[in-house]
Amino acid sequence: MKIKESDQGVTITEQTKRYANVGSFIGGASSSQNTMVGFDRILDQIMDALTGDESNLQILSVVGMGGIGKTTLARHIFSHSSIVDPFDLHAWVTISQQYSVHEILLGLIKETKVVEGEGKQLTGRNVDELGLRLHQILYCRRYFIVMDDMWSIKVWNDIKRFFPDDGNGSRILVFGKSESCPLELEEIGKTIVRNCGGLPLAIAAISGLLAKSSQTVEYWESVADGTYEALNMDGFCFKILSLSYRQLPVHLKPCFLYMAIYPEDSIIKISRLVQLWVAEGIVKPEIDRSLEEVAEDNLKDLIDRNLIKVRDYGSRNNIKSCTIHDLLRELCLKEAEKEKFLCVAKIHGLNSHPRSINNMRRLIIQLSLDIEEFEERRVFDADAMEFEERSSDEEEFEERSSDEEVLDADAMEFEERSSDEEVLDADAMEFEERSSDEEVFDADAMKLASCTRSLIIFPDSDDRPIKLPVRSRLLRVLSIGSMHSLEEIRQLVNLRCIHSENWSFPNQFLESLSRTWNLQAVNLASKYGDPFEELSLPTEIWEMPHLRHLKSGAGYFYLPDPPSTNSKTGRRDIFELKNLQTLYKMLNFRCTDEVLHRIPNLKKLGIVYAYLLSSDGFGWDHYEVYNLAHLRNLETFTLETYYKLPQNLCFPSSLKKLTLSDCKVSWEYLTVVGTLPHLEALNLMYNAVVGREWNPVEGQFLKLKYLRIVDTDLEEWVADSSHFPNLEKLALYSLDDLKEIPCGLGEIGTLRSISLSYCSSSASDSAEKIQEEQQQLGNTDLQVIVVKIKKPSGL
Repeated sequence: MKIKESDQGVTITEQTKRYANVGSFIGGASSSQNTMVGFDRILDQIMDALTGDESNLQILSVVGMGGIGKTTLARHIFSHSSIVDPFDLHAWVTISQQYSVHEILLGLIKETKVVEGEGKQLTGRNVDELGLRLHQILYCRRYFIVMDDMWSIKVWNDIKRFFPDDGNGSRILVFGKSESCPLELEEIGKTIVRNCGGLPLAIAAISGLLAKSSQTVEYWESVADGTYEALNMDGFCFKILSLSYRQLPVHLKPCFLYMAIYPEDSIIKISRLVQLWVAEGIVKPEIDRSLEEVAEDNLKDLIDRNLIKVRDYGSRNNIKSCTIHDLLRELCLKEAEKEKFLCVAKIHGLNSHPRSINNMRRLIIQLSLDIEEFEERRVFDADAMEFEERSSDEEEFEERSSDEEVLDADAMEFEERSSDEEVLDADAMEFEERSSDEEVFDADAMKLASCTRSLIIFPDSDDRPIKLPVRSRLLRVLSIGSMHSLEEIRQLVNLRCIHSENWSFPNQFLESLSRTWNLQAVNLASKYGDPFEELSLPTEIWEMPHLRHLKSGAGYFYLPDPPSTNSKTGRRDIFELKNLQTLYKMLNFRCTDEVLHRIPNLKKLGIVYAYLLSSDGFGWDHYEVYNLAHLRNLETFTLETYYKLPQNLCFPSSLKKLTLSDCKVSWEYLTVVGTLPHLEALNLMYNAVVGREWNPVEGQFLKLKYLRIVDTDLEEWVADSSHFPNLEKLALYSLDDLKEIPCGLGEIGTLRSISLSYCSSSASDSAEKIQEEQQQLGNTDLQVIVVKIKKPSGL
């Protein structure tokens, strides 16, 4: 079990690891009764974790600032009857900041009292001898040990080998300081904690503030004064959160306020948030760094300050999505409207009080709840159909299955779908039959949005066409579902960033891009459009120096060759799109020297090659794919083709993530991939590799953390821990012929999870066998998730 801190207090979640972080202890010491805020509930939860059914040795930790009552909590637990009775041995040791391993081991031996006076007899023994004696004492006994006041993880690393795991339910409880804090600040810190009234959210926000602030008595006293003043006000938690905002550095305040654009409980996609920050001009440029890199640092800073929460990580352990607590979002809304930074309006309120958006430069419109509910149900239906449509969009696939538990849930949904589809279809028909008066926003209201430079609609997947502000040509940021008219699109000459889910005429819009010289980001998707539609970009795209991201979630961009000469002067164009970082997904992309020279800083590239007609001169040589290796800054590459790749194709050495789909290369070809020095994630999708046997070469895939294999004819896989020494996650899908997973993979020290869906029964059995073997060896960190139900039709 694991106890972790949440905004509502300390909660319990499932934890299969041997080492569990009990969490940061939230509370304040009482001067009279030696109790703490929420003590009884926290005590019960920790007791449950200590007396649980797990038979292996469990090490649990409680971390927090000195003086808030951790030792008092430890003594309550140590003397509790539920602890005294079940365990054969009990020992308590206090570890000072200047610790001695010799003294720790000697103290534990004395505490066990197995042999009276033995501690004195062993005083002259060395560390190894003391450790061996402690191991002998604890062996085959169920023991409970408390280590109080541990300052550093190094202490545990020095002594952990002396504690046996006999599978009898032994427990070690560690209490430590979260960080070293100057002594002159500790008393002030305790005062600040008391002023927060034991509320976890307030303590977390203030601790984030202090961790990033000047470590001086004067500053901490000013924070203590601010929290004390807030304590005596109505809504004091909100006042304390406001204090955290007021103390933010100038460059972080607009980034934090911008979080107000998202509806309550939103899952915020980091890549889109960063694009919006950059397009809005709220990221301060730094020399020799891209704006995206600076924006990501700002995001991490807000996370470190406990103002934003990480929700999900990607396959490379990069932050993929985040959330913001409801109270902190309310703070964003209040401060943003107070400073006229942005305005968030409900659609019904906008039509009733149109003047509320007058003079607002950033306008965020939230649609009505009934539409959102309909969208949630329709998205469910779309997800269920996704595998049948065999979408090649690598990001969508990752979002569905990078978290193996989500993948399992999706797999189960295939079996459970029945009459729900008919209900969804009926809802869709009803939605489409609504009157046009409901579908278009009040034109009078939008006339007053003459100062609007950013228009963002939530949810942006809604189909209702939207009337743009009367001066739409001034818009710089647009995130929307459907446009009101094609003519409005042609007015958007100052756009920097556009995001849309439901485009009815994407090609007409792309044609108009020739007039948007400041364009930075285009993100187009369509739930109902042709997934194979060709989206033609204008030649003028090569003359847009500010362009940073071009991405299509449905359909493929076709990028024409750059113009070789200037039609007016006859001189050769030398435009370099130095800011361009993303091209995804491109159809039949030509990797000529001239093209690659113009995109020197590209980081993400997705290509689909179709209709290769070598007899007409349009084979691999025509597309010059051999030049891909010259993209020296490329980090993420997705390649999908229905034709076998040339065997001598090489990839940029800078790659960190590679996805191959339908490429039909041999397993031997992966030696080319395995030599990539920075590769962390590899996705082999839908016959990306063909062949019955894979024998990886030792010394390759040295940094690979994530490996996914989907739908191949692989039977024999010969490998051990030396072939993927840093692998963390292995995901296998639809491998009907695979006999077994190499048992040696279980010995990889970093491996955390193996997931199998719709694989052969023998492969599934081998995964479970690996888990059993590792558990017998004391490794309970490894999670194995197996879906054995019948594969859905169409896969």
